Amino acid sequence: MIIVGGATATGKSAFALELAKRTGGELISADSMQIYKGMDIGTAKDTDSEVPLHMVDVVSPKTPFTVVDYKQAATNCLKELKNREKEAVIVGGTGFYIDTFLYEMDYGGDGERDEDLYSALKAEAERFGAAHMHERLKLVDPVSAEKIHANNSVRVLRALYIYESSGRRASEQNIVFKPAEPFKMFILKSDREKLRQKIALRVDKMLASGLQKEVESLLSDGVTFDMQSMQGIGYKEWRDLFVEGADVERVRAEIIKNTNAYAKRQETWFNNRYKAFAQKIDVESVNEETYRRAVAAPYYGYEN
Repeated sequence: MIIVGGATATGKSAFALELAKRTGGELISADSMQIYKGMDIGTAKDTDSEVPLHMVDVVSPKTPFTVVDYKQAATNCLKELKNREKEAVIVGGTGFYIDTFLYEMDYGGDGERDEDLYSALKAEAERFGAAHMHERLKLVDPVSAEKIHANNSVRVLRALYIYESSGRRASEQNIVFKPAEPFKMFILKSDREKLRQKIALRVDKMLASGLQKEVESLLSDGVTFDMQSMQGIGYKEWRDLFVEGADVERVRAEIIKNTNAYAKRQETWFNNRYKAFAQKIDVESVNEETYRRAVAAPYYGYEN
């Protein structure tokens, strides 16, 4: 398998598509927002890919979807491509999703979920708020609490659930490097100022393409801002307009600000997490030779 990662707006999707075309492979999305049906514009989803694209439009925006769910579905997808002798080109910026192809993570809560326990935690969060749940997490798993923002309710609940259901902290998870297949990995990087400009242009393109109408359609179908799917950048910011009466310009500014902050976090993740085996590629210098070398590059740990 070939893995292409990087921050948002670095051009990783175009790079991965070209590799898939040159290897006769198929794409597997590693994007935590593109799994939702009907969320196309705000996720920059390629709805007309030149090669088959898997792990998009998997569930309704009303359906919670975890990393464990992704791992199960993506593993089946990888096996299916292997059976057809197709190269899997995995592309995305969600590090936890990419990890599912490279590591075995063994910690509580990965089995069948205890719905009663999870519902009780969710009800507590709805009654007392995000700050209360984050403070609770600090008491039982301070390491996870330090890493997870108080407003990231999904991850806070997940960490609390792991502790409550198994007695083990999420921060103590056992991670073993065990790739699902021989692989090579490329990380797309871009000049910071150029990336900021790309992000602004990308957000403007989304707005011009009808992002506001897409959000209106989701809301009219019963999706709410409290649902997991609407916590993604490009969607959560519309609460300001539809709930608080802000204008579109304020929404635009918030999306750009949040996307830039997210891109910075992604860069940190990709620079540190995979530095032992990933090859960095400056997107501004990509040319024909870059693609030839990428296709010819050996698979990590499998020089033959």
